[in-house]
Amino acid sequence: MVYKYIHIVGTSPESIAEAMKDAVDEAAKSVKNLRWAELGRVTLRIEDQKIEEYQAEVKIGFEVERGQR
Repeated sequence: MVYKYIHIVGTSPESIAEAMKDAVDEAAKSVKNLRWAELGRVTLRIEDQKIEEYQAEVKIGFEVERGQR
């Protein structure tokens, strides 16, 4: 088996967990065989002295499909 990974940033006005879920949900729309995810850098967008958005960089691993021989 061979695995590959991508980095994607999810966002949410609610929480870091929701931002991570956003990243995985979005990746699942175009990448098959998702197998694992790892939280990377977390950033916050602040406006008027309060948190407006959570941003979570997520490393997502997926199994590479092999063609028929």
